[in-house]
Amino acid sequence: VVSLIADGKSNAAIAAELDLSEHTVKRHVANILLKLDLPSRAAAAAFSARHGGPDGP
Repeated sequence: VVSLIADGKSNAAIAAELDLSEHTVKRHVANILLKLDLPSRAAAAAFSARHGGPDGP
């Protein structure tokens, strides 16, 4: 989900790509932001870029 956020995709686009409901994606995004203590989707995208995306550095 974080890599799709970093790609600039909306919740609706992520939901369609992963075959999930938009509500599920919203909850995943909210949980990611809480777990990583990030204030926004943009911060999650920056975090992903700094840490090499889903495969690490």
